[in-house]
Amino acid sequence: MQYGKIISRFVLVAVNNKPRQIDLLHLTYAQKSVIGSGGYFPEDVRDVMAIMASGRWDLESIITQEFPLERISEAIQTAADPEKALNVTIKF
Repeated sequence: MQYGKIISRFVLVAVNNKPRQIDLLHLTYAQKSVIGSGGYFPEDVRDVMAIMASGRWDLESIITQEFPLERISEAIQTAADPEKALNVTIKF
């Protein structure tokens, strides 16, 4: 959280299934917020899409499994288990 700018939002996703410590000073003094992955705002989606398109980070390096569309059920089950997967993609 120390690297987030003022009025930034931090999104926790489903694989983050363990208790986490939060520095409340960052929330208080910099008007930061923490939301769940179901709480995206349209501007969040635009920002993430811009980050992904920038090519600044190697996002493919965090994909742990890839499944064809025909195996979507297996892909979802795998993605739901943090012991088995970090990020799962479905190839169309």
